[in-house]
Amino acid sequence: MRHTRSISVAAAAVVGLAALSACSAASTAASHAASSADSAVSTVADALSLATTKTESYNSVKMNMSMTVAGQNVTSSGQFGWNPMAMTMGMNMPAANGRPATSMIMMMSGTTMYMGTPTAADFQGKHWMKLDLSSLQGGQALTQLATQSGNQNPAVQLKLLTSSGGVTRVGQGTVDGVQATHYRGTVDLKALAAKMAGQDAQLKSLLTSASQQGMTTETVDLWVSDQNLPVRETISAATSSGAQNATIDFSDYSTSTVTVTPPPADDTLDASSLLGSD
Repeated sequence: MRHTRSISVAAAAVVGLAALSACSAASTAASHAASSADSAVSTVADALSLATTKTESYNSVKMNMSMTVAGQNVTSSGQFGWNPMAMTMGMNMPAANGRPATSMIMMMSGTTMYMGTPTAADFQGKHWMKLDLSSLQGGQALTQLATQSGNQNPAVQLKLLTSSGGVTRVGQGTVDGVQATHYRGTVDLKALAAKMAGQDAQLKSLLTSASQQGMTTETVDLWVSDQNLPVRETISAATSSGAQNATIDFSDYSTSTVTVTPPPADDTLDASSLLGSD
């Protein structure tokens, strides 16, 4: 089928982003135990704590993302919401490995992902495909990771940096015309797992899943505006399947939630049974 590889790449992008944020989810609990080693770190921690509080007052944000996962480049833009997690994104993938260049709309609510090409009935005469991530190989682990992609929101990444203990202020910079302070931190999964001892079992399970993928550390760079809101984030990690990297720009924070309206059932093809074909 023409779009099977595109579906696989899109699903991998979502799961890859969730995997990158697995230790971010754990850091939500770990951050409460974080302490600073010196006055400089304390100053950084205070600044990030203020930004966390400001960010948590919102429910959604506009995102522009560029990501490399499994050797494939994916760009996307749209609205991302947390509490509850939902997203509506336009996604573009260049031609690669025999797969044609593809543009599609992706929507996600919980573990259910919808992908569509509304201007062309490319999916066996239908405009949309539906994919339940729990139906993929390793479905339970993927479902947990996909659910935790909701913790990719900027506030959780701020907590990630606060809990890492090694966060530094890199300097000042400009992101899309916005003056911002650049912070950087590297999370050691093993050390973070030790912090998680006796805490939330599901979050600890996510750390184990990330470790099983060969992920040992996650490096996060975050730019925070003078309005105490994240405006750019880069995430990188090495896994057994190769490097995973993402750059995300944030703008237009809102107190509104993101609403996902599923496409018509009679115009939607269930893709779960097709991923094994080529």
